[in-house]
Amino acid sequence: MADPLTLQREAASALPQRYKLRSGEGEPTHLVCDEAPRLKVQVRRDFAFSLAEAKELGERVILLDGAGTFGPLLDNKRRLYNLDHHQECERTFTLATCEQALLMVTSGLALGEGDWRIFANEPDLDTVLALWCLLNHVRLKDLRAEARDILYPLMRLEGAIDANGTELAEVCGLPKAVYEKTRRRIDDLLEREKHVKGGGDWQTLDLEAYTAQMLGAVDRLIYSVEDFRGYASIDEVYGHVEIGERGVAILCRDDSGIYAVEKLLKERWGEQLGVIALEREPGHYTLRRASTLSDFDLNDAYRLLNQLDRNVDGRPPGKRWGGSESIGGSPRVGGSAFGPSELLRVLGQAFEPVNRWQRLQTSIQATWLVALLVGLGVAAGAAVLPRLGQGAATAAGAVILLLGSALAAHNASERRIWLYGWRKPGGARWLLPAVFAALLAVPLRGLFPAPDAFTPEAVVLTIGSIALLVLALEACFRGLVYGLLLRHSRLPGPEDPVQITYPAAVSALLYAIVVTGLCLLAIWSDSQPLLAPLDETGLVFLASFGAGLLLARVRERSLSIWPGAAAQLLGGIASAVLFALLLR
Repeated sequence: MADPLTLQREAASALPQRYKLRSGEGEPTHLVCDEAPRLKVQVRRDFAFSLAEAKELGERVILLDGAGTFGPLLDNKRRLYNLDHHQECERTFTLATCEQALLMVTSGLALGEGDWRIFANEPDLDTVLALWCLLNHVRLKDLRAEARDILYPLMRLEGAIDANGTELAEVCGLPKAVYEKTRRRIDDLLEREKHVKGGGDWQTLDLEAYTAQMLGAVDRLIYSVEDFRGYASIDEVYGHVEIGERGVAILCRDDSGIYAVEKLLKERWGEQLGVIALEREPGHYTLRRASTLSDFDLNDAYRLLNQLDRNVDGRPPGKRWGGSESIGGSPRVGGSAFGPSELLRVLGQAFEPVNRWQRLQTSIQATWLVALLVGLGVAAGAAVLPRLGQGAATAAGAVILLLGSALAAHNASERRIWLYGWRKPGGARWLLPAVFAALLAVPLRGLFPAPDAFTPEAVVLTIGSIALLVLALEACFRGLVYGLLLRHSRLPGPEDPVQITYPAAVSALLYAIVVTGLCLLAIWSDSQPLLAPLDETGLVFLASFGAGLLLARVRERSLSIWPGAAAQLLGGIASAVLFALLLR
């Protein structure tokens, strides 16, 4: 007759594989359970946090069985827990890690609220059982009586063995028959550990993969197929991001369709589920607001996605994110340029409340960057001016400003410089504001050098220096400054009515200040002024501020700095030629 434990394992072989390894951009590999999506488990041999280091990990942290080098800790205010009994306490009188975890879960530890991180450094059976309790916190409360009769003795005996050794394990209080069955179950669980250690492979073992296998083995002891009747899993969950006060946006891939995925995710996330992003195929996503009564408006996401997705170029005009406030998706033609991790970050940003303090800090940062880059450019131009003249001086200063702005944008965008307007323009709705921006460049005669003589060489030098200057100005103000402020702003879409956004206002103001400052010397030293110096200074400030607002609108409609640079170039050339002719 077959062994009862063997029959039980065979009957449970169809249990779902709920424990998976996951990794994402910028985060280490970690272990998750389908039914505990807010818990991330990391198992590393070198985890040995002091109390001070543990506090620096943040809130909602659990350290297991030696991952913390200090005694047991129950800090409910910080939500920092160290489940251990190996230091600063008597092992004989202290519960093992697995028993502590069981008591915490059954006492109501709110593991479903917020994201938790669990750290372990050695996946021995005590740690594995503790992890099993934490990752099964939802099911633990409603275990069948038969399952409890297996789990509780398993925890008690392992706790006794871990604290006092196998010699004193019999005094754990279990009846003899229960003790013998439980001891056989523990021996069965330890079989793989003994095999790996006996073969000398323990130090090179993939600890998280081994832990997932051991957790599955515990599942086969505790659960039956009936416990998972109706259970379904999503093909792949890429991750989630916090939105709003208690909501989450979840990105996943599955072939069953958005409504089937929504139903399954609601069972696991409940009221916390805010937005679902379902990948149908690489680059093609469906967005779904999980509750019609929530305050998450997908239009907020569409606006930001269209600003940041480099595949949204307006060719054809419908090639953009869009839909209703409750369901929509990526461009149907060509899809999105976002990978899963990028899309998650943008969704988190789209529903992030505007933080005025952070916006002010970013504005100050942008102002200092502009001051530094313009100062370096002016210094370079001043060094060149006495030897090579105004045209070469303008070109030298522009090159410094252009390279500095591009480098700063490259670093701030984490190598995705297209987020800062370095991309092909889309659509054609930017043409009208670009025309008016070009006209407003004409009064800025002190900014654009006029040719000394209408010779081919002088004209080429003049056009070249103007082209470099306007490209540098666009890279600095509509590229770097606008891009930095983009994160903390709510922006209109290319088709939305005209409105002055925060990035537009700040970039236009800084642009007007810098342009007026650069024009001052030419205005006040002009021997043949067209207007009184003070009047022309005011005119230059107003014209440059108005042009800055229009150029920002061009940036918002085209998603690029190139149309604004072209408008400025035309206006600059017109300004240089016009005033050169008037002053001859």
